[in-house]
Amino acid sequence: MRLHMWITLVSYLALLLLVKNPGADGWVQIGLLFALGGAGIVWKQPWKRKEKISGITCVFAAAVLFYLVYRFFKRWLPTAQVLAIAEMLHMPRQLLVGISAVGLAVCAGYTLTGIAQQIMGIMRIGRKSFANDLCRCMIIAVAMVAMIQIMAGSSILSMGIIRFAWNVAIMMVVILCLWLLFGSMEPATALGTGVFLVIAAVNMYVIRFRNRLFEPVDIFSAGTAMNVLDNFSLLPIPRKLICAGAVWIGLIGYLAVSAAKSRYRLAGKQRLALAVCCVAGIASIYGYTAGLETNHWYLQGAVKNGYILEFTANLKEIAAEKPDGYSADVIEALLDSYPENEEGLTAQTKRPHIIAIMNEAFSDLSVNGDYSTNIEVMPFLSSMEQDVIRGYALASVYGGNTANSEFEFLTGNSMAWLSPNAVPYQQYLRSSTYSVVSELTGKYGYRAIAMHPFLADGWNRPTVYANMGFEACFFQEDFPQQHLLRNYISDQEMFEMVVEQFEEHRSEPLFLFGVSMQNHGGYDYKGERFEQAVELVGMERECPEAEQYLSLIYETDKAVEYLISYFERVEEDVVIVFFGDHQPKLEESFYTQIGEPNKDSLDERQKRYMVPFFVWANYDIDERYVECASLNYLSTYMYEAAGLPLPPYNQFLSDLEEKIPAINAYGFYSMESKCYLPFEQASGEEEAWLLLYEQLQYNNLFDKKDRSGVFFPVPE
Repeated sequence: MRLHMWITLVSYLALLLLVKNPGADGWVQIGLLFALGGAGIVWKQPWKRKEKISGITCVFAAAVLFYLVYRFFKRWLPTAQVLAIAEMLHMPRQLLVGISAVGLAVCAGYTLTGIAQQIMGIMRIGRKSFANDLCRCMIIAVAMVAMIQIMAGSSILSMGIIRFAWNVAIMMVVILCLWLLFGSMEPATALGTGVFLVIAAVNMYVIRFRNRLFEPVDIFSAGTAMNVLDNFSLLPIPRKLICAGAVWIGLIGYLAVSAAKSRYRLAGKQRLALAVCCVAGIASIYGYTAGLETNHWYLQGAVKNGYILEFTANLKEIAAEKPDGYSADVIEALLDSYPENEEGLTAQTKRPHIIAIMNEAFSDLSVNGDYSTNIEVMPFLSSMEQDVIRGYALASVYGGNTANSEFEFLTGNSMAWLSPNAVPYQQYLRSSTYSVVSELTGKYGYRAIAMHPFLADGWNRPTVYANMGFEACFFQEDFPQQHLLRNYISDQEMFEMVVEQFEEHRSEPLFLFGVSMQNHGGYDYKGERFEQAVELVGMERECPEAEQYLSLIYETDKAVEYLISYFERVEEDVVIVFFGDHQPKLEESFYTQIGEPNKDSLDERQKRYMVPFFVWANYDIDERYVECASLNYLSTYMYEAAGLPLPPYNQFLSDLEEKIPAINAYGFYSMESKCYLPFEQASGEEEAWLLLYEQLQYNNLFDKKDRSGVFFPVPE
């Protein structure tokens, strides 16, 4: 019996093993597959050439294998069915999964080889050896993708079959392009896979040293990395890297031996075919990655997309597009309107302590609609009226990506001009960075401290904080962890640490920036370290996540009361800036019941991005209510409340706010239209101001050569 018959029979067995209660339609489909498979077994006459696989069997086996692989990854593998089969066969679950995966790979390789041979024969493109070389490349690409995924600390199972296929496709396109260049498959495959292996090796060390993935933008920071390399040790070499190197050598050796007999070099038709494949592959990958959502949180990009696909998709985020009319001369000309206030700096004697708190997921859900609770959720915050600027601000994120709100507040920049998937902390702030920290420490003599009561490796904070000029950073391990809410350090404990640092450094002006953790999602905790105080009243459907979240905000309100009460009593002047980073992601049934927003209206959609803020001082300041600003303007409020001369960039932001009161990644508030508009609808004076803002931000983040030292002084 020929091999293609065995493949067909194995496919039948796998179908029977994997299909579970298929229903009438499913049985019809299975019947048709059996009929096709039977035809493949009976029809022994090959297609024109003396191939070992008939055309019908190729088509049948390809369809069945695709179905099997889909079921294997999506339905069968995650269930208890595989465990039951493993127990029946008296073997470990991992061994059964491994054997099944290898079996599927062998069947797929044999089938794809046959299909390639048939296509080559019909199109008269090349000999059987050309198809075999293509298949060898694909087998090696599949093995390398799996190995690189393991090196990235993940699994091929985490990304799903579709994105696994895209990872393989990217590697294949690189190999084919090199094959087209060299004319020979062996050096092309060795070099192509070797480049990916080097990238994966670098990624392993970046994970070791920085607890994040190696991204394309890191290439531009290679010089900085070499400067600090003495502070790190490359030894011991990771065992995964040693194994990967050995496997790569073995694969290239197999390739050299298996291809030694043919030594097949490309001819005219084969070069044309490969060129078409390369162009089509590059275009397809570009189109797919352009809309792919990347993930910069820890290692999640590799988990969800696969490391090769994630790395490739991040190529589009290396740098922003240069704004229309941008030049260093345009930025220089702006200095005439926004000069450095040197006299004010020299005469400045008042330097109050400044405490800025970005509270995790802090929001006022009533901006989305009306609801009732058994008790008032924020009684203290609602009562603040004296010596306070308060209101709402637009964030650019919802339910996550906290670091982007930090970026907007600390730098005065906006996510409006960056990629929707960008996280500047991970991608752009790789060297000395302009921020309120560099202004306060460099011009006013402040001591700067940062704190975040969670893991230090989140969002690359240690590196970013050092680049901004923070002198000390406190993370989870630096807290006593005596007062936990759910699994996180409470706001109360964090604010007690704020007081402790103030007491230690009250003799010099202090800028303390803290990012809390208490209110972080998800909101389904069931345990002893949480007491639900807030309940929703009058709801038709229960919303336990919303109730847990509101109970946490109730605890935040009490912690804020403690913080304000303490600083009301100190003799030194103190300014406190407090704001939320984004709204929480709760069950949609809650939002439906309090008022479903009109998704076609930008005004309605922006409600999900509104967070409360206040700027309070323990001395007299002008009170006011701000209906809606945005996070990039809050540092200007901070300088004004502290009585400090505005730096040139904040002078510009102050003028910008008069024309554009609020801006985020999704649009801006138009004073002319009295509503929110997308950026492409900006016109007249508003369009001109937005362009100036974009040009300044580009100068700050991307034009390292001609960056303005007046607008954007960076720490030494």
